[in-house]
Amino acid sequence: MDFQPDPGLESFRQEVRQFLQTKVPADLKGLQRCTRSPREQIMRWQKILDAQGWGAPYWAKEHGGTGWSVPQILVFDDECTAAGAPTQDGFVQKMLGPVLNAFATPEQKAEHMPAIFSGERLWCQGFSEPGAGSDLASLRTRAELVKSGDGDHYVVNGQKIWTSYAHHADWIFLLVRTNPEVKKQAGISFLLVDMKSPGVTVRPIRSIDDAHHLNETFFDNVRVPVKNLIGAEGAGWGITKFLLNNEHATTADLPELNRYMRELRQFATKLRAGGERLIDRPEFALKLARLDAELQAIGMLVQRVAKLDQEHNPASHVLGSMLKIRATELQQRITETQIEALGDYGAVCYPHPHEPASDQAYPLQDLARGIANDMFLRRASTIYGGTSEVQRGIIAKMQFQL
Repeated sequence: MDFQPDPGLESFRQEVRQFLQTKVPADLKGLQRCTRSPREQIMRWQKILDAQGWGAPYWAKEHGGTGWSVPQILVFDDECTAAGAPTQDGFVQKMLGPVLNAFATPEQKAEHMPAIFSGERLWCQGFSEPGAGSDLASLRTRAELVKSGDGDHYVVNGQKIWTSYAHHADWIFLLVRTNPEVKKQAGISFLLVDMKSPGVTVRPIRSIDDAHHLNETFFDNVRVPVKNLIGAEGAGWGITKFLLNNEHATTADLPELNRYMRELRQFATKLRAGGERLIDRPEFALKLARLDAELQAIGMLVQRVAKLDQEHNPASHVLGSMLKIRATELQQRITETQIEALGDYGAVCYPHPHEPASDQAYPLQDLARGIANDMFLRRASTIYGGTSEVQRGIIAKMQFQL
């Protein structure tokens, strides 16, 4: 892959920056960190992007997207984060959207795509279950086909866990077992389910950062029309592998890594220890340089994985797992270093970014708000999306096959 600078990329960056300066409403700026924006903000921001023609920045033009190159997408994400713009619905933009583009029928696209572009339909992901997280193929949520005069449908029973933002979602994309008699990977199907369906129950789980973004989701005799099946019955595992490979680049969360590093540099130049700036202390300067070098390597790997995936190169699966490991471990190290840089104040649980500012005078209080929460949240980075141990197993198997 050619990593030479694109001479047109800087003008594109300026275009995005100008758009963000003029189009991001003042009351939406800077309200979120590494978590997703509240529902109302996502919907407002999606409408603004859609009016600009940027409603699907990660998709090809033939699917209604911008058709941007990988470097352009990275610039867009980075500038949005730097500007404090609201997030989009990442579940549909980066995960379900590519699945619908690749596997959905024209009727299914006509049903869901307009609401996705307008921001009127938000999504969540129903994959993990108690006892079937890293071993996803062991899922037990059942979907039994029922043929009736009022329309063929599936009856879904089971439980999902760690369902991020299910309490805000309108629909869920769901993995279910439609055939328990075959090899476990072969009996899985991919369904779209309306969260307002009778029998769907969502219960909150508060995470270690004391935020509510996780949930348990229960399905009790939920009727799902057969038309909501994506692909063929039993084809869910293949669709899932397609989706999860896209998720590896998403879990790298390069814009957040860049933001963490910008904040850490500010700490290093403004905070003092023993009468001198942190950046002037050789041991801290060396740590900062090493983290920055790793971040640059992650940035190149993100581009390489995305390029290989566009070319349908199987090596993208191996490198995607490598990227997931290295990027999530780097998230943890940088947030730990941020807390370390704050010294005694690093032990203070700064207010969540959505809470009102306090009157207490902490160093760099505006910048430090939510950093402790980020550090706590990133403890899970090496677990969700497939644990680091599972990713290393994938790498070992694929390396042998390649």
